[in-house]
Amino acid sequence: MIVIEARNLTKRFGDFEALHGLSFSIEEGSITAIVGPNGAGKSTLLRIISGLINRTSGKILVMGEDPWKSEYLPRKLSVILDKPFLPPFLTIEDIIKETVLEFNSSFSDAISLMDELNLSYFIKNKVKDLSTGTRQKVQIVFSLIKNPEIIVADEPTANLDIVSRFEVYNIFLKLRKKMNTTILISSHIAPELIAISTHLLGINNGILRYNGEVSKMIRKDLLEEFYIVVDNVERAVSVLRSFTIEVSGNQLKVRGNLMEIVSELIKEGIRIFYIRNSLLDKSVQGEIGWG
Repeated sequence: MIVIEARNLTKRFGDFEALHGLSFSIEEGSITAIVGPNGAGKSTLLRIISGLINRTSGKILVMGEDPWKSEYLPRKLSVILDKPFLPPFLTIEDIIKETVLEFNSSFSDAISLMDELNLSYFIKNKVKDLSTGTRQKVQIVFSLIKNPEIIVADEPTANLDIVSRFEVYNIFLKLRKKMNTTILISSHIAPELIAISTHLLGINNGILRYNGEVSKMIRKDLLEEFYIVVDNVERAVSVLRSFTIEVSGNQLKVRGNLMEIVSELIKEGIRIFYIRNSLLDKSVQGEIGWG
């Protein structure tokens, strides 16, 4: 089922046209990577989908409704921004309690999310006293408490270290598996994002350069060899025994489908610290036309 549909979507700021007639659709339960260079139009697109700004022309429907006008969507859609805005003088506990009350959600589920992102230590702290990275993780917890059907995340891991980034990715994958949540996420770190994504929208200079499944864009040979750092090498080798693996210290060189590799590691609770494939970076950039 299609949950987001755009037709000839255009956005202008004065004389500057940020988006040039984009047409695409997003399937329910998909994880769609929004990739492109700085200034490509990624944030503008996500803000239109979220209802934070209005389009100039064209059509955009989210769950069958105009996001700019809908009173229904804010309860079904969560937005995660690269620069979190949270009440500075409230504690994390205060924010959680108010949000749980507003959306009739589970306090224990919210605490579980806190635990997954290693935030429990800060629960009595005021937002103003937290680091940028910790505030970002609090914003992510805050946005997920209402169990949204759609998550729109604009560079949600921009202020996080590599361990925290994969903690967030792991949560997104679990949500998709458990709730069939539709997720749109932008990032400048293509290999990590593609590792959890089913679909990809590639934007450059406000023009849609690619729209489709990740597996159909990346050549098979580029999906075959990756360098991955994990917290438990011995267990990872056992979990990935159906793949071809070489071990060097705490780094694995694994051949196979990246999505399948990452899913297997996450399913078994193995933490991923690093994924790299320079050829994959070049492939994505070449397809979209930057770099």
